Amino acid sequence: MTEHTKQSPHTARTSHFILVLAPILLAFSLSQFFRSAQALLAEPLRVELAITPEQLGLVSGSFHFAFALMQIPVGVMLDRYGPRVTNGFLMMATVVGVIIFASAHSVLGLMIGQAIIGLGCSAAFMAALVLAARWTSPEKFAAASGLIVSFSLLGVLASATPLAALVETHGWRTVYYGLAGLSTLAVMLDLLFVRDTPPGYQADDQKGETVFEALKGMVSVWKNRQVWLLSGVAFFSYPAILTVRGLWGGPYLHDVFGLSAVEVGNILLLMTIGMILGPPTYGQLSRKLPTKTHGLIVFAVLLGAATCLLQAFVGPWGTGIAAALMLLHGFLGSSATLSYAASRQAVPERQIGRALTTVNLATFAGLFVLQGLAGLIIGQFEDGAPDGYRWMFVFLGIGLGAAGISFWFGGKRKKS
Repeated sequence: MTEHTKQSPHTARTSHFILVLAPILLAFSLSQFFRSAQALLAEPLRVELAITPEQLGLVSGSFHFAFALMQIPVGVMLDRYGPRVTNGFLMMATVVGVIIFASAHSVLGLMIGQAIIGLGCSAAFMAALVLAARWTSPEKFAAASGLIVSFSLLGVLASATPLAALVETHGWRTVYYGLAGLSTLAVMLDLLFVRDTPPGYQADDQKGETVFEALKGMVSVWKNRQVWLLSGVAFFSYPAILTVRGLWGGPYLHDVFGLSAVEVGNILLLMTIGMILGPPTYGQLSRKLPTKTHGLIVFAVLLGAATCLLQAFVGPWGTGIAAALMLLHGFLGSSATLSYAASRQAVPERQIGRALTTVNLATFAGLFVLQGLAGLIIGQFEDGAPDGYRWMFVFLGIGLGAAGISFWFGGKRKKS
């Protein structure tokens, strides 16, 4: 956009940008870890606290519910106060939430801990994207955001085999107390090294906005038709992946194939590798094919639908098939990078934070709804029964298919 191109210097050294971004990436990686760890913690929690599938869905969903509720205020805070203060302040809450979760002996305690962790992690991804929007040129934003997502997925990698091994040797509570210390380090690095803008950056004075003006800007974003279309995709695409990788993939592999915790972690690790490679791939494709973003998003969402339906009916044939489908879904099923890049281009520079957090709100609302409904579906069948997981995957596949078709025809109608 012309306004943004004029305001952004885009001359900052890459090494300087990486140094500024690194603390936010650590916070984002921790966020990815916390939202994905329930897939490996499901079995220890079921054994120690006798948690049912419905309760497990509520515990995991508490993170996403609090995270989603925070997206509107986070968008305003990012535009008004900047990534450094917003993320650093909220990450302090993460430390408290992790300690509460590690000390909990009831479902309610686990839910409270997860909710506070979700609140504390709510700004990390958006802070990273706002920094990328200010420190890189518009045509490089999709590639930069893809790399940001890929790096953050090291947190998801850590929540697979490494977490399984640590939980087996030290117990999940000890692991989480250690994570409280790492979260504290993330806060300190954020306040020391993050800088909101590169040298010479010129932008609208968002700190001069009144509360009414900030809310008016939020309403303006919500009226944007492109943002609505992208939010519809965001509600299903990445949430479907994290419903599998972040929660129900672990119980599915354990109950259907009888795998141990480390074996489950190895397959989830494979899916995570696919998730790491996918975003930068889409980011580079978007950079080389800037007019094909709409088609790439539709392709990713419909492919995700296909892999879920195949997992429902073909996956139970063998562990190798299930693992391959998880890898495929993780690698080619995520259009998150494309959705955020498209939403960044859909609004003026002064509303970037609010546009990104609107799409992110849809993402985490989807996570809360999909993971909760998946737990209800699985809970309707005998404990550990394959049919429960089969119908969960059918549900995810149908939701993704509907989202992809709606986005395809919505975009075509706009062009016409």
